[in-house]
Amino acid sequence: MRRFDLAPDYGRLAGALRDPASLERLSASEFSRAMDAAQDARLLGWFVAQIDTGRIPQHAPPWLGDRVATARTLAAEYERSVRWEIDRLQRAFLGSGVTWVLLKGAGYVAAGLEPGRGRRVADIDILVPEDDLPRTEALLHGAGWEFGELDPYDTRYYREWMHEIPPMVHRERRSVVDVHHAILPRTSRLKPSSARLFERAVPAGAELRVLAPAHMVLHGAAHLFHDGEIAGAIRDVVDLDQLLRRFGREESFWPDLAREAAALGLTRPAYYALRYAREWFGTPVPDAVIEESARWAPPAPLRRLMDALVRRTIPGGGSMSQVAAYTLYVRSHWLRMPPLQVARHLARKSLRRYRPTP
Repeated sequence: MRRFDLAPDYGRLAGALRDPASLERLSASEFSRAMDAAQDARLLGWFVAQIDTGRIPQHAPPWLGDRVATARTLAAEYERSVRWEIDRLQRAFLGSGVTWVLLKGAGYVAAGLEPGRGRRVADIDILVPEDDLPRTEALLHGAGWEFGELDPYDTRYYREWMHEIPPMVHRERRSVVDVHHAILPRTSRLKPSSARLFERAVPAGAELRVLAPAHMVLHGAAHLFHDGEIAGAIRDVVDLDQLLRRFGREESFWPDLAREAAALGLTRPAYYALRYAREWFGTPVPDAVIEESARWAPPAPLRRLMDALVRRTIPGGGSMSQVAAYTLYVRSHWLRMPPLQVARHLARKSLRRYRPTP
């Protein structure tokens, strides 16, 4: 297979995400570099889906066919590995009576949603009732997952402040499970009800449950625009676009999304999700929903600042502004913790980063 020692082309990828048909107009080398960018952005499944609909340069040389075959194999393996870990979790919880819900990527795979195709995940996220955390830890430990070594600060960080316990790593497969009891940290300014999420969770196969459609979108919005790092998170916006397109086919989805955003206190993240999905991908959000979400917008100066920061950081790659990325990074911590706690936490992380190696 021919090799190109060229950097991934994030600009081509961004263009293809907005206009998938543009892939057909690329040269073989441009297409290859866009594929590299998709792999780096964890969007290889999306890219392969476009290839499978015939969006590939005409008269593609043999080496590009080899690359496409490799991409298909990788995407299939990514998704297969996620399904295997879901199966192992089912076995761990079997007969326990513990209620558990798959979140994010694993949830998309289990529910057969578009963002789950060829999904590559760093960990499997699940939600369990807080009262069931000790039982959940014991069940997972018995199935091979265990905690890594943590210093006292990190232990306190997870146990007292966060919405999840420390990551559990399987002793043989090295797969990671993140066990959540909420979708935002205890110290966060927003506190969506986990009980409401459990009440409306829906089946996704035998003994599997995922979040309801509106909750799935709102969780993605909260993860990206309140609790997470926006820089380079183009896949998260793609997820939102695909979820909104799928669920939006049902007219009842849109009023439910608005009701649940208000009920869970997630109107601001929902506003950003609808705004940037529509801006980036032309997501077909009804005008009435956009008008409704305008009531959730921040003051105009803050909205303009967010627009400037997000537009510089979402695509990733060479177009990313480091200053904008760091500003959004600090913002996510500001929303996650009280001011003094943020200052101490970021100072501690900075000291760790620059501490000389013995």
